[in-house]
Amino acid sequence: MVVMVVENMEIRLLAHGTAWFDKDNLALVKQLMLNQSSATRSAYQAIHKLNLKNNDVKKYVKKNYMGLLNQRYISDACSNAKSVNQERSIFGGKKLWNKLINKQITKEEWQNIRNNQLYSTGDRTKQGNPNIRIDLENSKIYVNNPNQRGVWIEGKIWFPEKFHNIDFSCYDVRLILKKDNKTEVKVSWLEVKPDIKIKVNSGVIGIDCNPNGIAVVETNKEGNLLNHFYITKLRIAYTKENKRNYDIYNLAKEVVEYAKKVNKPITIEKLNFKKNKKYNKKVNKIFSNFCHKKILTAIERKANKENLGVIEVNPAFTSILGGLKYKDMYKLNIHTSAALVIARRGMNIKEKLNYNFQAEEVNNKYKVVLNHEGRGITKELTLKAWNYLQIYLQKPYSYRVDIGSGSNIYPPQILYFSENLERESRVITGHSSKNLKKGR
Repeated sequence: MVVMVVENMEIRLLAHGTAWFDKDNLALVKQLMLNQSSATRSAYQAIHKLNLKNNDVKKYVKKNYMGLLNQRYISDACSNAKSVNQERSIFGGKKLWNKLINKQITKEEWQNIRNNQLYSTGDRTKQGNPNIRIDLENSKIYVNNPNQRGVWIEGKIWFPEKFHNIDFSCYDVRLILKKDNKTEVKVSWLEVKPDIKIKVNSGVIGIDCNPNGIAVVETNKEGNLLNHFYITKLRIAYTKENKRNYDIYNLAKEVVEYAKKVNKPITIEKLNFKKNKKYNKKVNKIFSNFCHKKILTAIERKANKENLGVIEVNPAFTSILGGLKYKDMYKLNIHTSAALVIARRGMNIKEKLNYNFQAEEVNNKYKVVLNHEGRGITKELTLKAWNYLQIYLQKPYSYRVDIGSGSNIYPPQILYFSENLERESRVITGHSSKNLKKGR
């Protein structure tokens, strides 16, 4: 039995509510939003133009805003500025800026949207939050007014019942002013989950993430295929953010509900998807909208809430191994084949394949062409990728070398791990990859 224990996992939860202020108090809240938004832009300039860091950024912002904000508001403004990693950013958004230039919106509308947020970080020593406090029992929200010491701006607040479990010992609050003068309230807090024991002795659920959905595979205790299906969500490749987030939430919910039903942990990949500019404009748009991080994060968070284990594995060569071994064996598509490899990798099972392979030189680069015996499937790898595949992802294997008549290209160095995962290396042909590159 293979058991992995995840201890003291912290997950950040988010609650959405609505707040209302009377006319006078709303004007005070708007002024606070304007001051902190301006302080955020000032901190951004200090970081990216003046190259200031850490406490020097706060000192720079305090020179102009200490009379308008307290130290906590200024510290939160600096935190907001640090989260913007781009060297050139338009606060308020590029689309809105273009609308202003084209006179589709007024300057007042631009400024209202640009300066419509107020943020306060939680603190356990300050009754949960030093500047914005929430009283759910009396449906009240209190915003600290830095211009009058000890005076709080009072408003009404409402949260759905499902969010009444907020941990008020330490919570972050963000106020966002909407067009109808209603204020959206976002409250986030950390929750420590109990230890989760991940058992893979009965099988796992494997996930392969794609631009138009995910492939889901269920394995038994030996790592063999039990069930598979593909969840298609075409809108996540084209639609706007809100609709996309809704589809991602439903996708994650469907996966986790199935995993909970069969009582098996979920195996996901640590994916680093890169845009490929050689495709046409339509396909490039799909890749640019490929929100794999959101999908995997949504699945992981939903699973953690349900106390289901989540295993992350290296995604390297999953599509290649799946295509070579399982695509024709089980009549699967390439994504489902990759999901099966991911599931087996989560169970610490390595793949074993028989190959014909041929070393070739293409554009002054050596490549290895793999041909899976009896299936006529060919994959092309660099020597570096070939060696990596043998070292980290496969069992010892059978192979057959095809050099070609009169060729001076030798097969690459063969490296592999033994069954007990102790590292071994063996040069089958007597020619290392270094000698290959030098033409020896």
